[in-house]
Amino acid sequence: MAPNEQRVEMTDLPTIISIAALLAVAIALVVQQQQSRTAQAVDVRERHFELIKLMLDHPELDYNATERPPADERMTAIGMSLWVAHWNTLWHMGSLDEKALRFNLTDLFDHAEAREWWHKVGSGWSSKGSRRERKFIEIVTEECTSAARAKPSPSTPSAGRVESVKTA
Repeated sequence: MAPNEQRVEMTDLPTIISIAALLAVAIALVVQQQQSRTAQAVDVRERHFELIKLMLDHPELDYNATERPPADERMTAIGMSLWVAHWNTLWHMGSLDEKALRFNLTDLFDHAEAREWWHKVGSGWSSKGSRRERKFIEIVTEECTSAARAKPSPSTPSAGRVESVKTA
């Protein structure tokens, strides 16, 4: 081997080692990110299970219960807040898309009590100023407003009862 060829091989060795080290770091970061996502998914499933368990143990927290026992109205507000916070977490993780969020909110805001709750707390519900958080709040508010138009609260005077008429 000529001396020139030996120098080229020797200078390539540190470059090869550097590339291998960078590749190892990149692989470690990808594995760490995957582990983090898995841990988040487990946490969210556990939180969802705990919410359901809480609603079963304390029906007064369930905004969607048809025959909720009479209780302090704050309990239902706490239940609604827990669900919206859960959906917010899923939203920020990217595990809940806009269509699914709107579906859940339609169910929530089907009840006048939930719409009144959001009107009271919506503007101060979150102090995070991120674009994603603002979008979440905007969607929640839109769904609340849309539900209010479709189903006015009992305290809102209606223009009169309208019934569908079947024609032959």
